[in-house]
Amino acid sequence: MSLKRIEIEQAGPIEHVEILFEEREGKPIPTVIVGPNGSGKSILLSYIVNSLIVGKQEIYTDSEVEKGKVYKYRSPKYIRSGTDYSYACIEFNSGEKVEEWQLSTERGKFEENLKYTSIRKSWNEIPKTETSLFKSDFNATRESTKEFFQESCCLYFPVNRFEEPGWLNITNLNNRATYTEHKRIAGYSNRDIVCDSTLKANISWLLDLILDRQAFEQNIVQIPVTISGHEVELKTFQGFQGRCNDLFQAVTKVITSVLNLDSSNVSLGIGSRGDRQISVSKDRKLLVSNLFQLSTGETQLLNLFLSIIRDYDFSKGSFNNLSDIRGIVVIDEVDAHLHAIHQLEILPKLIKSFPNVQFVFTTHSPLFLIGMRNELGEDGFNLLEMPNGSTLQADYFSEFEEAYKAFRASNRHRDEIRKEVLASQMPLVFLEGDTDIDYVRCAASLLGRKDLLDKVRLCDGNGFGNLNKIWKNLDSPLGSTLSVKVLLVYDCDAGASDQDRPPHYKRALKHYLEHPLSKGIENLFPTNTILQVEERNSQFIDYKPATSVRTRGNTTVTPECRSLNENEKRNMCDWLCENGTAEDFANFNELLDAIEQVIED
Repeated sequence: MSLKRIEIEQAGPIEHVEILFEEREGKPIPTVIVGPNGSGKSILLSYIVNSLIVGKQEIYTDSEVEKGKVYKYRSPKYIRSGTDYSYACIEFNSGEKVEEWQLSTERGKFEENLKYTSIRKSWNEIPKTETSLFKSDFNATRESTKEFFQESCCLYFPVNRFEEPGWLNITNLNNRATYTEHKRIAGYSNRDIVCDSTLKANISWLLDLILDRQAFEQNIVQIPVTISGHEVELKTFQGFQGRCNDLFQAVTKVITSVLNLDSSNVSLGIGSRGDRQISVSKDRKLLVSNLFQLSTGETQLLNLFLSIIRDYDFSKGSFNNLSDIRGIVVIDEVDAHLHAIHQLEILPKLIKSFPNVQFVFTTHSPLFLIGMRNELGEDGFNLLEMPNGSTLQADYFSEFEEAYKAFRASNRHRDEIRKEVLASQMPLVFLEGDTDIDYVRCAASLLGRKDLLDKVRLCDGNGFGNLNKIWKNLDSPLGSTLSVKVLLVYDCDAGASDQDRPPHYKRALKHYLEHPLSKGIENLFPTNTILQVEERNSQFIDYKPATSVRTRGNTTVTPECRSLNENEKRNMCDWLCENGTAEDFANFNELLDAIEQVIED
């Protein structure tokens, strides 16, 4: 059983969305849902999770929600504003279907007053005196449903999932690892779909796994030898063999990925009887004394994927390696609490390690999306934008990539983007070049406004062409995931105009006419300053004298022209920053005012 299709109409911010969950070569394709806050991402997931819990209710008595009731709150209050009904349908590849109707009034009055009827068959199943209908046909496919829940993993990680930090002493006292206890009762699954706090369960399960492997899966081989003329058999340890060992190897793979370690010669250990902590060593050197005292992000990531392995272990499915794990895993805001390196590299690699799990994610992280593209390829996952479920094309990735110089081949550029985009939430100010940044810093220092630049990050936009690409991407679905303020500053000759799309802004520098230098940020310097620079460093500024040409009695006069020599741009910047005065940089106050205005907006 796997998700096939979901359709939602007139629910919350969603007018209409229909999503088909794809497979390729018999394997599910991860589905990633993006969109701004309030676009319906969590509502979409709630319908999916609700249908899974309804399916579990059909088979087991220990579902999170009592049979006959639902996980997702059902109310006409969730009908889209300005409309009179909502509808949702979730279909599975094995034929199961879950449908829900919500009406603003009884169906009979609805049809009478609004003259409305639907071509959907389930519409006529709504009683005339009722305002809602919830139906599923899991009972008609009970055997296939039972097989899915018994032999697959089925998990939902809500956005409010939380693990107490390892340094919180009272938690450590109360949550020491114990042995897993299961009720051996018919119709009891001992498994939960909703995972809001899995740390204690994972510690206990992992402790069981390691000890069971040690106690029951040692591969001992007896070898006959002759000693002093007597035949004896020596017992030799040949490693471990069995399901626990296979699970142990899978767990080790996940742990090494989360810790970003080379997987060779990594081992797990258990503390003494009085302190059952799980440690991690590499090459016989202790790296982590307590596996579950990692950072918040590492702990969240570790628990996500250990929970998948643990849940599948409690199923009846066979297991040799991670590719044997099948099921459905839904994660709201998969990037929550994760550092840039985990979003960009580690999380996508872990997802790839579970090729037969149908993942459905929501995210606000461009880095995670780029990491998924790098790891799985542009066709290796579906990227859909809410509230209409439209597919985002590959050019969003390439343009985002180019605009921020982010994900080129070298690690240096990847490190730069981590620092630039996620190091802090300070506003970004993009200027056309690196010399522009130096001019602005010098101006702020000379004009007594240095503290203003402490509140922003100045970035090299690499020309007005790239600034245009950045602006375009800030208006795209990928750009909408960036909540940080961004100001683009164009030189006077770029032909740009001021625009405000909070939290993103565009400003063009004032163009001073009758100026020796008509292009670039250097146009801000007073004419006298440029002439003094030319007098002392003539190599900085190229000069063409005025010319007069007479042709057939008509005289054409070309005025004198000065321009900054491109090869001397850096040298002129260095000279002005070293020798310039507050008077020389006075016009830069206009640019600093623009930065201050964006900060205070």
